Amino acid sequence: MRLRLIVVGRGARELAAYERRFLERLRPIAPCEIVELPEGRARRPEQRMREEAKLILARAREYVLFDERGADVDSQGWAAFLGRQRGDAVVDFVIGGAGGVDASVRERARAVWRLSALTLPHQLVRALALEQCYRALMILRGHPYHHA
Repeated sequence: MRLRLIVVGRGARELAAYERRFLERLRPIAPCEIVELPEGRARRPEQRMREEAKLILARAREYVLFDERGADVDSQGWAAFLGRQRGDAVVDFVIGGAGGVDASVRERARAVWRLSALTLPHQLVRALALEQCYRALMILRGHPYHHA
């Protein structure tokens, strides 16, 4: 299995070392790449989201979208989801831009999850998603990393 985070915008420099740590941990288990897409340039938020949607939909296959209005999925749920993927699967997770995502992105998602009831900056969502992917895979392996 390979994992991809398809994200609108760049990551935060302050979180880069944290992201690298989990990318390295994931590499031998399920290689992961971060695909950064440019933010829309339109003036109006709706137009920006439509621009970003075209880029997302051109890159993402069947994907899980992170959205504050999505379903609550705990770490065990992430593990169950990843455990159902076949060996050669590419699992895409989509993180929209600062203004959210166009409805077309939400409608085409195989699942819509939220990481918190809080509204989180998309740079922080990147870091949380990487850690949760690693945690889910450790749960599947019976590793003590997840000790909740």
